Amino acid sequence: MRLCLALATVLLVLPLAAQQAAESPAQPSVTFHFEWTEGIPWQAYSITVQADGKTHFQGTPAPEQQGGDTDPFQQDFTLSEANRQMVFDLAKRLNYFSGDYDSHLKKIALTGRKTLEYKSAQAQGTTTYNYSPNTDVQQLTHLFQGIATTLDYGRKLAFQYRFDKLGMDQRLKELVGLQADHNVEELGAIEPILRKIANDPNLMHISRQSAQQLLKATNGSAVTAQTPAQP
Repeated sequence: MRLCLALATVLLVLPLAAQQAAESPAQPSVTFHFEWTEGIPWQAYSITVQADGKTHFQGTPAPEQQGGDTDPFQQDFTLSEANRQMVFDLAKRLNYFSGDYDSHLKKIALTGRKTLEYKSAQAQGTTTYNYSPNTDVQQLTHLFQGIATTLDYGRKLAFQYRFDKLGMDQRLKELVGLQADHNVEELGAIEPILRKIANDPNLMHISRQSAQQLLKATNGSAVTAQTPAQP
């Protein structure tokens, strides 16, 4: 009898627990959307950062005259703690994007439709702009655009590593310059391809050296390219 009662209790509790799990809200997230048919290197992309730092990118590359991979691209990575904290701190300071932050100036050049979106169980908000004079919005825009640039170089380097190793040197030089000018963010997201280049003894030394320099910026420590032992 007791066994039957216990079994009945379990059967009643399990559906309730499943329903509560299904209704539990997802963790807070901030998403940056970009759209512009004339945009380079991306015509459209979105970056979603969750409260735990897990980040998802998906984008549509702009066609290139030189060819290359223009298939839709997506990547998951974990945002650095400093940038994760900044994203959610600025979202809170901006009242979770519930205001109008566009300049509405007619003489401002078109640079693409940008949208910041916040979602959580407690608050939701979205704001769309071409250009915003608000420094907090500018900081978020710069961060997300820097991430998009980093991932673009990562996918291009991966493509060139397979099909155009001689062209990688110029691409790496460009990326080094962008990093020096603080125009790329989250280089750790493309660490695997940088490490592959740095450790490949069949590549030009200058390419490997550039990759090593970029790897140092991903974690602040020196990276030594490993050469396979000779037989």
